[in-house]
Amino acid sequence: EETKKAFDLLDALSRSGSLSIDCAELHVVVALSHCFDNDVMGTIIQDNINPIEKVERSSLIVGSTIHDEPSQILLNGNTHVARLGSTFPALFIEEE
Repeated sequence: EETKKAFDLLDALSRSGSLSIDCAELHVVVALSHCFDNDVMGTIIQDNINPIEKVERSSLIVGSTIHDEPSQILLNGNTHVARLGSTFPALFIEEE
C-alpha cells in the first residue's frame, strides 16, 4: 500500500515520466528507541545495566545490517574497537 503511494507520488512529480529526473538522492532515516523497566538511575543502579552500552550495541547491529558489513569493518580505525569488542564479543565474530 505505502509502496504504491510512493510510486504514485513519483509519477505525479515527474508528470508520468515526461519530466526527467537527472539527479536525485534518496535519504532514509531509521529511528530507534530503547525501553527500560526503570528510569535511567534505576536502570544503572538497581538493574546494573549501562544504557549507553545498549544503545551502542543496537547502533552496531542496525549499521551492520544496513551496510551489510560486519561490525569490525564499520569501526575500522575507531579508538573504541577494543572496548566494544570485549563488551559485545558476539558482534565481532570473524566470518569464515
